[in-house]
Amino acid sequence: MAILASSINLGDTKAQSIPNPQTILLAQTFGGIEREISLDEVPLPVMAAVRTVTGGEPTAANIEMKPDGSIVYELRGQNQQGFEFWADATPNGQIVEVDEEIERSAVPEDVIKALKRWEPNASIVSTWRSTRLGEFVYEIVLDNDFWFEITADTKQITIHRLQRS
Repeated sequence: MAILASSINLGDTKAQSIPNPQTILLAQTFGGIEREISLDEVPLPVMAAVRTVTGGEPTAANIEMKPDGSIVYELRGQNQQGFEFWADATPNGQIVEVDEEIERSAVPEDVIKALKRWEPNASIVSTWRSTRLGEFVYEIVLDNDFWFEITADTKQITIHRLQRS
């Protein structure tokens, strides 16, 4: 008997305008409340930490209030090599997670082998390395509307379905 497990994303992020003379666009997920902000609204410690860690310049930002009430800033941009990055940081500049697009050749072969066991025929669209509190997770986007998160030791694989708008 085989048991399969995967993470389940319970839905797309839903955006709605709140009826108010000063309309604010919020996007609510099951994880928290998120909205786009200007880079001018990002605290200096967050900007400095993201620039240092990514070696790039942020070009867009979101702010998210987590279910526990904590705040996380998510910044996006390109690093010096021209690859896209996403970085999450607390208001005091502590980096929580950094996702960086990487070349396919930078993904360990064991990670690719683990992917091919699940999706032997799918083509890889993009590859990412996610650093989460010192742990490496590889994120691989496929041409079939799925993306995989595979830990560097290949002991955990999470399968996600891309949400299209």
